[in-house]
Amino acid sequence: MNTKPSKWLKYCLNNFVKHKKTALDLACGKGRNSLLLASYGFNVSSIDINKEFLKCFSDNKIKKIEKDVEKNDNWPLSNNGFDIIVVTNFLNRKIFPLIISSMNPCGFLIYETFSIGQEKIGKPSNRNYLLQENELTYLCNSLSLIKYEKVWAHTPENQYFKQRIICKNV
Repeated sequence: MNTKPSKWLKYCLNNFVKHKKTALDLACGKGRNSLLLASYGFNVSSIDINKEFLKCFSDNKIKKIEKDVEKNDNWPLSNNGFDIIVVTNFLNRKIFPLIISSMNPCGFLIYETFSIGQEKIGKPSNRNYLLQENELTYLCNSLSLIKYEKVWAHTPENQYFKQRIICKNV
């Protein structure tokens, strides 16, 4: 499991996100992106299903929530709004409307996950967990697109197919 924060997230924070109040790190894993967000001054809600992963990080600006967000009736954020929502290496198409409804007006969605082609080179290989061609732009079509990329990384350290996006709720 990667322990360094997402380069895409760092890029977006440094180039597009100006206000730093509340952030959600959805399916946060061991907290690599949560810690980065806290270091940028955000009050972070870090959500993951895995209690052991949530024990791997700590910061006084981070609130940890153990929840299975893949169940629509279990969405823990219906009364919250976030200035920024971050999702990396996680995909559940059914909860996209819930993610978007949890954004504050003028809030940002920064999303990065695996796409079609990944099944040829490694995990995840289940096509249900891979974005189809340009699918991320479709899933975010109610938001204002700032930047979208399709990425194929082929280095000794990394090999992946991903799509990534930053959008604003205007």
